[in-house]
Amino acid sequence: MAAIKPITGMLKKGLITDLSIALGTHFLVPSDDLSSTTALGRIGAVMGSLFWHGYHMPRTIARDNFYSALEKERATKQGQ
Repeated sequence: MAAIKPITGMLKKGLITDLSIALGTHFLVPSDDLSSTTALGRIGAVMGSLFWHGYHMPRTIARDNFYSALEKERATKQGQ
């Protein structure tokens, strides 16, 4: 049995959030207005990229670093 309860459901929640953000702009404009759809699609792609690289990835890296340090500390304590 693990000492720390595993984190579950993060992939599913993240996938649903990412897909809703990515596909959300397609339902905001009528399909016959191609220029607006293209502009909104580009804005959506830029905003998605800003979210991914400006918010999501730094938080993911920080989380991974935290758990790596925690695991290293735990391994050091068990080794003594």
